[in-house]
Amino acid sequence: MTLSPIGSVLAGRYRVDSLIGSGGMADVYRGLDTTLDRPVAVKILTDRSGNIRQRFLREARSMARLNHPNIVSVYDAGEADGVSYIIMELAEGRTLSALADEGTTVDHTIALFVELCDALEYAHAQGVIHRDIKPSNIMVSPAGVLKVMDFGLARRTTDVSMSSQAGEIVGTISYLPPERFLGRAGDVAGDLYSLGVVLYELLTGHLPFESPDEDLVAVIFAHINQPPKPPRTYDSAIPEALDALVLRLLAKDPGQRPPSAAQTANELRSLLSSAPQAAANPAATPRPAANDDSTAIVRSMLDASLRPTRSLNQALGAVMTGMLATRNRRYDEAEQSYNTALETLDQIGGQQIEWAKTALKFGLMVLQKATEGLAKRDEITRGMQMLERAIPIFHARHMRTELADTERMIQAFRRIPEHFG
Repeated sequence: MTLSPIGSVLAGRYRVDSLIGSGGMADVYRGLDTTLDRPVAVKILTDRSGNIRQRFLREARSMARLNHPNIVSVYDAGEADGVSYIIMELAEGRTLSALADEGTTVDHTIALFVELCDALEYAHAQGVIHRDIKPSNIMVSPAGVLKVMDFGLARRTTDVSMSSQAGEIVGTISYLPPERFLGRAGDVAGDLYSLGVVLYELLTGHLPFESPDEDLVAVIFAHINQPPKPPRTYDSAIPEALDALVLRLLAKDPGQRPPSAAQTANELRSLLSSAPQAAANPAATPRPAANDDSTAIVRSMLDASLRPTRSLNQALGAVMTGMLATRNRRYDEAEQSYNTALETLDQIGGQQIEWAKTALKFGLMVLQKATEGLAKRDEITRGMQMLERAIPIFHARHMRTELADTERMIQAFRRIPEHFG
């Protein structure tokens, strides 16, 4: 196949006509199913690495299980002439990004989000979470029908494990739930948080957490630690019940968010009707009684199974603290946080990549400290040693960017005069 697939026919059936959009690992084209004579979207993988191909196939499998009027359908997937592709329903119209730019009414926004919640509830019931809800992944057709697109980051809930998800932060920073920055996998509550961010943006014209200078660390810190301004701060016409619902969707603690997309949809529907508009109170829901002994056993089992994940979350939280402290030149705090993270990652086991990434951040902190004349010789030596330990880890996993950064940093350390510190 030529560098551009336009004009080619995949698998003797799918004609590729024109580019619609490009993403990090795939391009999407308008095409034609010549057998059925219907327009289709053709998603072609551009990254050929093995793990990306597996992820691409996982996307096709996740989406193929979903048959819902508000979710883009998958018709086919395969490989032809070394090209991996997915054939999908061609969704045309405007994305929510365009709608947010143009502005819309509160009632229209609520009606659209009822459809979005219905789509997510259906996917969640099939064991599929989206993990990348954002305006550009949601299309509104000329007839006004909402379509959720791009389950490229979707994952079966039964497939989510610490080994596959540890430390993996994907998606768009502005729409990710705080727990994702701390190393937890995406789940139903995470999808609802992202939905809350998009709803907030459409209602107010602002993201709940923004940085004028596009400082991603500041945005991440805000997601984890800062409460958002209530939507009514920007527009007093927003109903109080809707304001309260948005703030619950954006709760830092996943347990304080609505329990499901279905309940969220019901609360939104009540705002379009004459029904009372008070937000539901999850605390008022009666809970079934449980035998104390069986509860203790279950808690013990859960604690044992979740302990490694909790330790990993604590380590990644310490890394975030170290990054923020380095940014603010609080080097003693940064060093302590990185040391905690590195020791924890060593104790957990099986976290070599996370350890190496943390070692790289630690080395950067020491180098920054050295350029300000504050690092001691033993700190510089330890920084170099940790970077040298990280090199074979990055090399074995073909992490070229991290490997190059590490090697450049070691060279920078070696240029520091011997008498320094």
